[in-house]
Amino acid sequence: MRAYTRRRNRVISRDQAVSLLYPIAAFFNSGGMTRAQALDALAAAGDDVRRSVGKRKLEHIGAGTCYLDVIATWTRQRKFLDPRGQPRSLPFSGANGFAALVKGAAAGRDPEEILRVLMRFKNVRRLSNGRIQLVSSLFRASAGPRMAFEPIACFLNDASSTLTHTLKNTSTSAGPDLFWRTVESVQLSKPNAKKFVEFAKQRSLLFLFEMDDWLQAHASLQVHNNKKKIRVGLGLFSIYSQ
Repeated sequence: MRAYTRRRNRVISRDQAVSLLYPIAAFFNSGGMTRAQALDALAAAGDDVRRSVGKRKLEHIGAGTCYLDVIATWTRQRKFLDPRGQPRSLPFSGANGFAALVKGAAAGRDPEEILRVLMRFKNVRRLSNGRIQLVSSLFRASAGPRMAFEPIACFLNDASSTLTHTLKNTSTSAGPDLFWRTVESVQLSKPNAKKFVEFAKQRSLLFLFEMDDWLQAHASLQVHNNKKKIRVGLGLFSIYSQ
């Protein structure tokens, strides 16, 4: 319980907030807004958050990557798969059980805590025989009235950092030219829109597996000895608005 309280009370630092807000401030400035107008808009957005009725409650779950790693290992490592190559339902204990899975994929994390979070967000469920079944091959960060804080914060930070890098990058800047691409349509019915999201989930999972294989194949053990590390990756998100 004490560990959960520490996570719940953790706040975003000033530097993190500045990083998140930089692209927004750049757009405000380019759009002709004064500093006072920009601050007033930010305050109005904060008031809107506090007034919102029925909004989802953000819940701290600790580093979100460990849940991704557990699910990824479950769906890819042979000892956790059935003869058809699908994730097996796992007992909690045992050499190939859920606790062993967590120990290998998220060393140092409490398997019972990981299980509680995965169950709360409906990524797994307990079967009548007590075994644990994987429900989603992609980590669900929201379920009912709750939403996981850390994965959402990471998504916002990555999106903001990518945009900030692009805004500041010039032809003489060091580093790669980052990118984002989208595909969209306004000509789908609601049923087909839902079908597209599900189709995109399945195709994205296969694509991300391919990207992960590339990263693993090109990883260098020597990099771990350097103090400054370069983080690269790829993030995908779905679009749904009406």
